[in-house]
Amino acid sequence: MIKITGSYELEAAREIVWPRIYDPVSLMELIPGCQRLEKIGVDEYSGQIQIGVAGVSGLYDMSVRVVDQAPPAYCRFEGEVSGATGRINGQALFQLKEVKGNSQITYEAQAIITGALAKLSPRFIEGTVQALIKLGMARLNRQLRAQLVDNANEQSKA
Repeated sequence: MIKITGSYELEAAREIVWPRIYDPVSLMELIPGCQRLEKIGVDEYSGQIQIGVAGVSGLYDMSVRVVDQAPPAYCRFEGEVSGATGRINGQALFQLKEVKGNSQITYEAQAIITGALAKLSPRFIEGTVQALIKLGMARLNRQLRAQLVDNANEQSKA
């Protein structure tokens, strides 16, 4: 089992961040390697992700389901990634806290990995996942900053 924890500060209020986390278009940019993502039901998503790690490279199917939430502060979800070389089953939760007009997202996740994927070092997997999370959060932060600039420009024209 691997465990991932961390936090990241986003340059927008929680009320602006929260809807982005559930928007499939935003999520595709947030998840590195995401090839397809669609909402298939209330709080359920399905898609494909490209994983490019030696020996386990390929296209993997993924599904995510929100199992508990308290907007805009808390969300818990579970998901699965599966492909020819293995499967990852896990759950995660995140909390959004207001910090001086910005949002701090704190996350905790744990996953069980099977198949050839499980042969990779847990430290390698955890480090790779942390790097991908930071990359995704930086992308989300850029989206949020652009949205705030667009909103400010629209207000100045009015």
